[in-house]
Amino acid sequence: MPVKVALLCDVDQTVYHVGDEAIATMSARRLRARGHEVVPLSRREKYGPGGLAPQVSIPALTFPWPLVDRARYLAEIRRVLAGDRDALPAEDKLFPIIEQLRAVDAVVIGGGGSLTSRYGWLLDERLATALVARALGKPVVLSGQSLGPELTPADRESMRELLELCTLVGLRDAHSVRTARQLCPTHPGLVQTLDDAIGLGLPEGEEPPTLDRELLSVTLGGDGDPLPHEDYVAVACAVIEEIAERTGARVDLVPHMADPDDGGGDLLLHQEVGARLRCPARVLPIEQDTVAAARTTAAAWVLTTRFHPVVFGTSAGASVLALPLNRYGRSRMDGALANIGLAGSAVPAAALWDPVSGGPSALVGPVVDALVTGHEAHSAQLASARPHLLAAAESWWDRVSATLAAAGRDAAPGAGADPRGAGLDLVQRWDPALRARLAPWTRAVESAADPSASIIMRTRDRPAMLDRAVQDVLAQTRQDWELVIVDDAGDRDGVDEIASRHAAEADGRLRVIHRETSVGMEAASNHGLRESTAPSVVIHDDDDTWHATFLQETLAHLAAHPEHEAVVVRTLIVHEHETPTGLVEDEVFPSWPELEGVRLVDYLAVNRHVPISMLHRRRVHDDVGSYDESLPVVGDYAFHLQLLQRYAVGFLPRPLAQWRQRPSAVGASSNSMYALSAGHRHYDAELRERYFRPWVQEHGIGLPMFLSQNTETHVARSEERLLEELRALRAEVAQLHERLDGTASAGAGRDTADRTESFVRRAGRRALGVGRRALPRRES
Repeated sequence: MPVKVALLCDVDQTVYHVGDEAIATMSARRLRARGHEVVPLSRREKYGPGGLAPQVSIPALTFPWPLVDRARYLAEIRRVLAGDRDALPAEDKLFPIIEQLRAVDAVVIGGGGSLTSRYGWLLDERLATALVARALGKPVVLSGQSLGPELTPADRESMRELLELCTLVGLRDAHSVRTARQLCPTHPGLVQTLDDAIGLGLPEGEEPPTLDRELLSVTLGGDGDPLPHEDYVAVACAVIEEIAERTGARVDLVPHMADPDDGGGDLLLHQEVGARLRCPARVLPIEQDTVAAARTTAAAWVLTTRFHPVVFGTSAGASVLALPLNRYGRSRMDGALANIGLAGSAVPAAALWDPVSGGPSALVGPVVDALVTGHEAHSAQLASARPHLLAAAESWWDRVSATLAAAGRDAAPGAGADPRGAGLDLVQRWDPALRARLAPWTRAVESAADPSASIIMRTRDRPAMLDRAVQDVLAQTRQDWELVIVDDAGDRDGVDEIASRHAAEADGRLRVIHRETSVGMEAASNHGLRESTAPSVVIHDDDDTWHATFLQETLAHLAAHPEHEAVVVRTLIVHEHETPTGLVEDEVFPSWPELEGVRLVDYLAVNRHVPISMLHRRRVHDDVGSYDESLPVVGDYAFHLQLLQRYAVGFLPRPLAQWRQRPSAVGASSNSMYALSAGHRHYDAELRERYFRPWVQEHGIGLPMFLSQNTETHVARSEERLLEELRALRAEVAQLHERLDGTASAGAGRDTADRTESFVRRAGRRALGVGRRALPRRES
């Protein structure tokens, strides 16, 4: 029975995205082929290069990006659906959307990678749309989605609710199926499917595609994060040139995201890469999804950091080199390649990057060699898989159609068969030697491989932060680590639940130590040291985070500098606060921005870095000893002083660590530097006393007494200058207030007010300048 379907995909945006549009194109095509009427939900911003607005559409329920605003708008929508129409202004877009959805029979939420905290506003948009549909009695089908992998606890609950609202759910990779079954273990309609765009760009019918053996199609995401931009360009150029040289292929740079009018995005990056390449290359404009897909499916060679060229290229039988940039990309690309029968095929871009030189790594040559020499066998495997792949896609849409038709008859849908993607057996693409070389970035060899770094994560009763911290480790470009979570006498069940949640992805690299009694952070660190084995160690507290390349860059530095026993990175201080729906950043600024190295002299007055900022060799503990448990809250500082007295320590100027602070928080969510400030002062003084007494016993107290008196005199004089500046400031402000009170003209009053503000700023700067010179530096 044909039905009228509202189809929600990310289409008609200002920045045209080939992949999102391709999902919408193929979803609508397959629904219409089964007799259904399709009405798109549209952003109504732009319609792509040379595109036209659809004749009929429903506006998408777009959400604000900030977390607090997202949560507020979703709560307001819930109130409206519960009967409180005054919860939103009468002109809000929700009300006409409700009326237009009332006129359809069902809602299909198209596929993509939108159900993740990375794009949380899209998750909320889909949840809100499903809530509206179900409030109107309309069935909802979710098709071809990836879930996560980045999910906050609040977004996990939103995901759970969305899945429960859907009659049928299609998930395009094994990670997403695993996540969905964690969230909704009894849901009867969870199915592993394929990407909804599969088949676009292929010939009609059973005719095989004709591939140009002398064409390399390249699609590079405009943002190469987490790699530095210059390094990203250098690596991309090196790989393109290597493939072109080995194959003799000409190069087409095919953008997938750009503004059709103003460019930017992939197109801007492609122009830069094209200008730097030493081989000829054609930089193509952003084009409609059907054209861009056809360009990729025509090439025998495909290189990409984006997802959909992987789908298009493999379905056509091309040799695709997929270079995911991050955890989000790894999960999606691994899933797409596994769907066509290829295991361990994606090569993380970071594996081809040497952070020491800032250019390509020694793996570029071996990877390209394996790509080229395996071309014939690879193409044959993909050609044999293609019919099964396309049949599985049609089978999925048959099931969607049956579900919609059953809903239209007000009948329960049949269970149907779970197509499990295309049901293809997995084959390892790379030989064992190359897999072993890629293992630090891919987990391509057995789980028992020795880790390069031990990460000790101290935690106590902060589940939301612990979950974020574990995901922070999972997001590292280097994957050869072991994570030891030290639960310092906190909620055992909460810690175990988080560890279980991420156990499959951690793949044997995560274990938990439960301490029965808490006797300080230093004891927790030492327990983690005893239970770990890697030659390098880092303390990662549960509330701090890293840039995704922290481990890769610090491990590479120690490998290149055997004279350094540790390396410290520049650190950002992030002020944040907790809300019911997650942690919100308020301010970000560098910690000790003036430092350009790690020197003992800089650490005598104050600790200059926190544990999250340093990776050190385990062997230093043989000489320095473990963390001093008799110095609670300053044991890290004591360790740093011992380390710097004995060894040279390297420094990386890139801000690779985030020291997260919540100045106003109380209880378990607080930082020790605020909640235990008295303890910091006490044990800091105790630490200094331990160093001071032996010196005095040998040299006497004469010099310290002189220095103390001299310092007191200097501070007293500086304080007097500060007070004089403040008195002068107060007098100036009083005079200006008198002038302001006597001014009759509003215009003159505004002018005087402006001058008052200017005087206050100047005088304030003078006073603060004196204060900064007079007062001691704050502790870190």
